[in-house]
Amino acid sequence: MKTTEIINPYRMEDFLRPQWFQKIACMVHFQWQRNPENNRLVNASMGGFIMSAFLNVVFFGSNCCDIIGHLWLGSASNLNPSVFSITIYFSIRGLMLYLKRREIVEFVNELDQECPRDLVTQLDMKMDQTYRNFWQRYRFIWFYSHVCGPMFCLMPVCFFLLSHEGKDVPVSQFEQLLGGWLPWGLRRDPRYYFLVWFIDVACTICGVSFFITFDNLFNVMQGQQLMHLNYLARQVEDLDPRQSVSNEAAFFSVLRKLVKRQQLLNGLCERYNEIFKVAFLVSNFVGAGSLCFYLFMLSETSDVLIIAQYILPTFVLVAFTFEICLRGTQLEEASERLELALSRQDWYLGSQKYRKFFLLWMQYAQRTQKLGAFGLIEVNMVHFTDIMQLAYRLFTFLKSH
Repeated sequence: MKTTEIINPYRMEDFLRPQWFQKIACMVHFQWQRNPENNRLVNASMGGFIMSAFLNVVFFGSNCCDIIGHLWLGSASNLNPSVFSITIYFSIRGLMLYLKRREIVEFVNELDQECPRDLVTQLDMKMDQTYRNFWQRYRFIWFYSHVCGPMFCLMPVCFFLLSHEGKDVPVSQFEQLLGGWLPWGLRRDPRYYFLVWFIDVACTICGVSFFITFDNLFNVMQGQQLMHLNYLARQVEDLDPRQSVSNEAAFFSVLRKLVKRQQLLNGLCERYNEIFKVAFLVSNFVGAGSLCFYLFMLSETSDVLIIAQYILPTFVLVAFTFEICLRGTQLEEASERLELALSRQDWYLGSQKYRKFFLLWMQYAQRTQKLGAFGLIEVNMVHFTDIMQLAYRLFTFLKSH
């Protein structure tokens, strides 16, 4: 569907579509379907989570064996720290999706109930613009997952085919996609290179699918809330306090609906933050560590293929961390817009009852909704700066040692 062709009202499912590679790889973690009895959205299958759990056990089990063998037995390590750290980053998000799957389904249904069903109201709420923003982002993620992802997976193969010296020479770490330990020396044996590569590709698809599912849910929920908050702010701006003098009953009837709407949206923002706060706290700092390892890897090599392989996830980490922090800032600004809309009113022209109510409403509107985690961090552009500074400090520490 093109963004300029607005024929039928949008549905919540239009915003929750998975990427093509997820369908092919059976890595769709939320298969949204309508329950015919009550028209609620449900997750029709847990197959994506089951498959992902198996691949995570394979990957982290092999790397844990590699770490134990290196530390306790003194064997050579095949661990790739930069790849291992970013897979932790992806897997934390996947674990959060699984643990919060019921809350996610409930929250999506809450947004679905608040979503208008008719096209006229959707256009009035500027839902077409919300969908347009979603569609642009969906195509960008499509490019990332279907073009950059295969490039990342094929780089080690190119390195192996171009530089490997013979069948008797063990496979080096840079010729492998993920690294770690596999039984019977499979990872180091050139004869089984493509079998090992296929296993690594499956684990990579699992991690990328976790990342994309998290990203889609996070951004769709945020975009829907921005739409509702901005629409409410426009309704508040259209209030004329002088009507409280001429037709007080009708004015306060409208006013009560707006206040209840604001309370509902504030509750949604709090639940939204509750779903993602653990992922914010853990994965962002793990992302700083991953970025540090990638910068270290890039600074220590002059090989063009290795640089091409590791520069992609480096840019992805920076870009997506920036966007999450930007989304948090946008939510803050949308919440603050309600207070700004109130402050611009000619409240002093209203009735005495409204002027008293206005003071209470203004105090409530000053409770800005923010994304954060347990009071330790706030997800905004200041937090993005903190993450980049942390990554740079870790990088300089590694370089100095």
